[in-house]
Amino acid sequence: MTPGLPPSEQERLARVRFAILNSAKVSGIVLMCFGLWILLGDLVRVGGDVLIGLPVFAIGLFQALVLPKILAGQWSTPK
Repeated sequence: MTPGLPPSEQERLARVRFAILNSAKVSGIVLMCFGLWILLGDLVRVGGDVLIGLPVFAIGLFQALVLPKILAGQWSTPK
């Protein structure tokens, strides 16, 4: 964890970081579903809309899969 912090603060920081990582994953999955709905459904126009749905899906994919790994790497302790 972070050196110099008391154990109670380290635990609080770990809980906050855990919540942030899970929030990023869940909101990314929601964006992916929304992007698929735009892409394949009739939400924006009949037959789907690739120009809107694909970028929304890609942003959600990045947020669900890549962003948590980036954050975890930033927060990890050096070895």
